Amino acid sequence: MAERTAQLKTGQKVALWATAVTLLISVLKGAVGTLFHSKVLVADALHSAADTVAIFASAFGLWLASREKSRRFPYGLYKAETLVTLIIGALIIWAGIELLLDGYQKLFFVPPPIRFPVFPVAVSGLSIAAAFFIARKEKQTGKAINSQSLLANAGQSMLDIVSSIVVLFGILMAYWQIFYVEGVIIILISLLILKLGLENTWRSLLVLLDANLDEPLQAQIEQTLLDIPGVKDIEDFKIRRAGPVRMVELKFAANPSISIYQAHNIADEIERQVIQKYTTVESVFVHAEPSQQKKVRAIVPVSEINGLD
Repeated sequence: MAERTAQLKTGQKVALWATAVTLLISVLKGAVGTLFHSKVLVADALHSAADTVAIFASAFGLWLASREKSRRFPYGLYKAETLVTLIIGALIIWAGIELLLDGYQKLFFVPPPIRFPVFPVAVSGLSIAAAFFIARKEKQTGKAINSQSLLANAGQSMLDIVSSIVVLFGILMAYWQIFYVEGVIIILISLLILKLGLENTWRSLLVLLDANLDEPLQAQIEQTLLDIPGVKDIEDFKIRRAGPVRMVELKFAANPSISIYQAHNIADEIERQVIQKYTTVESVFVHAEPSQQKKVRAIVPVSEINGLD
C-alpha cells in the first residue's frame, strides 16, 4: 500500500509539472497571438488551455487516489481520477464547439498585410519543443505507475506537436496572404480539441460503468492461476478499473473432497501470486467452489455381445 501511494504521488508531481509548463506555454501563445493579431496562435492557445485543464485533472485525481482508505470509502478514492476526467472532458467538448464556430466565421475573413511574424513563429517553435519533453516524461511516468490518465495525456502531448506544426504552417500561410487558411486551421484545431474531449468522456464513462477494458490482462491472470496446484478451473472472473489500479474478483473450482483449510490456502496463494506478478492489481477477492465432475452414460443396443466390437 505504501509503495502504491508513493507511485501515485510521483505521478501527481509529474502531472503538476506538466500542468505548469503547459499553462505557461498557453499564456505565452495567447499573449503573443493577441498582440500580433494571430488568430491561429490564439486558437492554439485555447487548445493548450484545454490540455492544461486535462493534465491538472490527472494531478487532482492522482492526489485524491493517494488518500488513505477510510470507513466511509473502504475501496479508496481511486475513481476520483476518472470522475474528474469525465467532468473535464465535457468542458473540453464545449470549448471545441465554440472554437469550431469561430473557425467557420474566419473562413470568410481576409487577413490584412502584416510584417513577418517573428514572435508567433518563435512561440510556435517553443511550443513544439515543450510538447515533446512533456510527452516523453508523461509516458515514462505513466508506464512506471500505470496511470491511464498520464498515458492519455502523453498521447495528447504528441498530438500537440502535430498541432503546433500545423499552427506554425498557418502563421506562415497568413503572412503570405493565402486566404481562408486561418479559418481552416482553426477548424482543424477545434476538431482536435473535440477529439480529446470525446475520448476522455467516453473512456471515463466506460470505467465508471465497470466495463471490462482489460481482456488481455484477464487472459494472462487466468493462465497463471490454472498453473497453481489445486485449481481445477476459473469461473466468474471480473476486473474492475479504479483509476490507476485494478480490482479482481473470481471463483475457482477445487476438488470437492479437500478441507476448508486447504481451499483457504489455495485462495491465499491465488491472491499472493496475482498481486505479486501483476503490479496494477490492488486487491483480489477469491471464492472457492467445488468442481463438478460430470459423467455421461450411454446405452447402445447391439445384435451380439462381442465386447468392444
